[in-house]
Amino acid sequence: MNSRETRISSNERGVGLIEIMVGIVIGMLLVLMIFQVYLVTEGQKRTITSSNDAQENASYGLFMLGQDLATAGNIVSASTTALSGCAMLRPIPVVITAGATDNDPDSVTVFYGGTGALSTPTPFLNNAAVGTNPPGVYQVAGPVGFSPNDVIAAVQGANCTLSTINAGGVSIAPSTGIATINHTLTATPGNNNAATYNATTASLINLGQGDRFARTLYSIDPATTTLRTQSQLPVVLPATPVVSNVVNLKAQYGLDTNNNGDVDTWQPATGIWSSANLPLQPATTWQQIRAVRVAIVTRSEKYETDAVTTGPLGMLCSPAPCAASMVLTSDQQHYRYKVLETIVPLRNAVWNAP
Repeated sequence: MNSRETRISSNERGVGLIEIMVGIVIGMLLVLMIFQVYLVTEGQKRTITSSNDAQENASYGLFMLGQDLATAGNIVSASTTALSGCAMLRPIPVVITAGATDNDPDSVTVFYGGTGALSTPTPFLNNAAVGTNPPGVYQVAGPVGFSPNDVIAAVQGANCTLSTINAGGVSIAPSTGIATINHTLTATPGNNNAATYNATTASLINLGQGDRFARTLYSIDPATTTLRTQSQLPVVLPATPVVSNVVNLKAQYGLDTNNNGDVDTWQPATGIWSSANLPLQPATTWQQIRAVRVAIVTRSEKYETDAVTTGPLGMLCSPAPCAASMVLTSDQQHYRYKVLETIVPLRNAVWNAP
C-alpha cells in the first residue's frame, strides 16, 4: 500500500464511539434542561390555576350566600307579630351559629318567604281543626291572596301549622269574595297537626310557593372542606355540596341598637345572640338586626412543596379591626388562600322595622 492510499483511508474514517457518547450526553443534557423548564412552567401554571380557582370559589360562595341574605326576612318580617309565638316559624331573618374558635367555621341560617300576592296575615273567618282527615278547610277574606301549591301557615299564639294548598284547592264565593282553602299538612318536624284555630284570634299567612319559601342552612363540611346548603323548611332535605375547597366561614350581626336606621355595632353570635338564645328573646331584640357581615375563606387545590402562606388569615376586617383570625398549621401553610367578605343589608328587616 502506498502513501496515497494510506492518506485516503485516514481521511475517510467515520465517527468513533467517543464522539457518539459525547453526542448522547449533550442530547440528554438538553432534554433534561427542557424537562426542567417544562416542570417549572407547569408548576407555575398549576399554582396560577389553583389560585384562580380559590378566587372563583370564594366569589361564587359569597354570591350564593349574599343572594339569600338579601332576601332574608321577606314575608316573615311583615308577619313578625303573628309569628313571634311560633317556635317552628320564629321570624328571625338570619341566625348565626358560632364556631367554637376562629378556626372553626360558623354556620348561617337564612329564613324567607316568597309570595307575590299577599304578605300580611289574614284573619280566619271560621273555626278549623287541622287534626281531622282531611284537615278542616280555612276560610279567609282573601280572594286573590292564595293560589294552589302555596305554602301557608295557620297561626294562633304558640300554635302554628304549615300546609300546602291543594291543586284546585281555592274556591271563591262570588257574592262575598270569601276564599275557602283546602290544604294538606306538610311533613315539617314539629308541625302542629292537632290544633283547632279560632275564627276570632287565628290568622293565615301565605309564605309563597314551595320553591320560594325556605329556611336554608349554610355550613362547611370539615371532612371535605365543602360549603353546603340544607333546606330545613318546609321539609328537611339532605345537605347539598355547592362549593369546594372552602375552609372557613365567619359572620356577625349588624345591629341598630338605637333604632335610628343605621348599624351602630357589630355583634358576634354569642350571649343572647347565640343560636340557642336568640329565638328566646323578644321580637324587639332580633328586630335590631339590620345587616350581616360575612367572610369566606377558600384554599387552592395544589399542595405546594414549600410553605407559601404563613398566616394568620384575618376575617371580618371591614370595618377594621379584624374580628377573627385563622391560624394555619404547618401543613395548611403549603396551600394558597383567598379571603373575601361583604356586608349585606337586610332590606326586608329594614322595611319592616318597628
